Amino acid sequence: MRILSFFIYAFIFLLSQTAPLLGQERLVGDWEGYIDVQGTKLNIITHFSHADDSLTGTIDIPQQGASGLTIETITTSVDDSVYFDFFAGTGMAEFRGHLKNDTLMNGSFHQRGQSFRFELTKRLKDKSSVKMEDTPPSYNQEELTIQNDSVAIGGTLTWPKDQPTNKLVIIISGSGAQDRDGKLPGIPFEPYAALAQSLTPNGIATFRYDDRGVGQSSGNFSETSLHMLASDVGAVVNYFRNRSSHSFSEIILLGHSQGGIVGGKVAAENQNIDKLILLASPGITLADVVINQVANLNREAGLSDSIITKRVALQKAIFDTLRGSQDFSEIENSLIQRDSLSQSGTKAKMLQTRIKQQLNSLTKPFYYSLLDYDPTQDLNQLNLPVLAVFGGKDTQVNLGMNQSPLKSALQKSGTSYQIKVFPEANHLFQKANTGSVQEYSTLESTFVDELIPTLTEWIKD
Repeated sequence: MRILSFFIYAFIFLLSQTAPLLGQERLVGDWEGYIDVQGTKLNIITHFSHADDSLTGTIDIPQQGASGLTIETITTSVDDSVYFDFFAGTGMAEFRGHLKNDTLMNGSFHQRGQSFRFELTKRLKDKSSVKMEDTPPSYNQEELTIQNDSVAIGGTLTWPKDQPTNKLVIIISGSGAQDRDGKLPGIPFEPYAALAQSLTPNGIATFRYDDRGVGQSSGNFSETSLHMLASDVGAVVNYFRNRSSHSFSEIILLGHSQGGIVGGKVAAENQNIDKLILLASPGITLADVVINQVANLNREAGLSDSIITKRVALQKAIFDTLRGSQDFSEIENSLIQRDSLSQSGTKAKMLQTRIKQQLNSLTKPFYYSLLDYDPTQDLNQLNLPVLAVFGGKDTQVNLGMNQSPLKSALQKSGTSYQIKVFPEANHLFQKANTGSVQEYSTLESTFVDELIPTLTEWIKD
């Protein structure tokens, strides 16, 4: 799952900016490396490309859940000096370095008066394009396109080679626009692909799909409401219920994180669902989840209690504005005043423009439909078996805040349910040290040992 609060709390804006080409062809391509923050390596990936007669760029910071951040200024000089910067939520962050050769760049990174060393190495081949052609899967798979009115949903069906199965698990992704594998920039672990690869050899078919506007699916994710997300799942369910080949008599929804909210809504409304699995699924509203994440992210960053309190208050104020007249002027002025103080001239105007655009984006149906939606209103109406699984070190859907309301709702429904907690697991159900998003890319690309056996046994029971 991408961090639910990042788009609101960090105020990152993805505007297309260009810079003149002054012998910058050497920069074109993907560069990967790190910023050395007092001995801790913060992984970064930059992407430079041509656009007409100019150069554009973006940056990914996987350990902070950030991807596609626009690089604003890109300059080089005859002595191989390189400068580029991006808006980091609290002002501009700058890279000042040198091209040592065609594949190595290093120098210093500057943000909020601090300076740290950075180093980037140019990728000779795009890692994302490397496929495991030499190791074909031990199961069957088929690429499908399923229509939901005018929207095409692209996905992958997997089923066992040597054994029949009547059980299909439909995997529903977490927050944000995600592809069918759950791929995040710079993080090698792809949890939804891993679920398919693990469950299918155990005699269970799976279907995972791209969200609207991603991969092979059409549509616009930012214009998609909770109702539309549920409608897409319903279309997938109907397709497999009515398909002559690969028909399944038992359909299980597996929702991860926000996908659990979608799965709960579909299961409460669709009589064709036989079981429901909730992986790290919230038991509280999105607004409460985000506020908790804002506090945790700032705490992990080592900020003082007074600053954390102010930023949580600001987040609450944004939500209160969304619930009201949609007049963002007070919040907008507050943010402009706060974030423009350290900038002047063009930079300050750019910050003001981004702040206005970011607040406007929050009026999209996707945010409104989920902001105060209480997932327990669906869970307490269920009449099918439910398995809820939490990670004890999950910092995104906190166990302490979410387990109790979810359990209470399932008890109220009177349905059969189980709740499992894996103490060492993070939000992606990797074995974690702290559970922080920042360590995702440093962990093994596998689930905790208990997850797949638990899912397999419960599905087949």
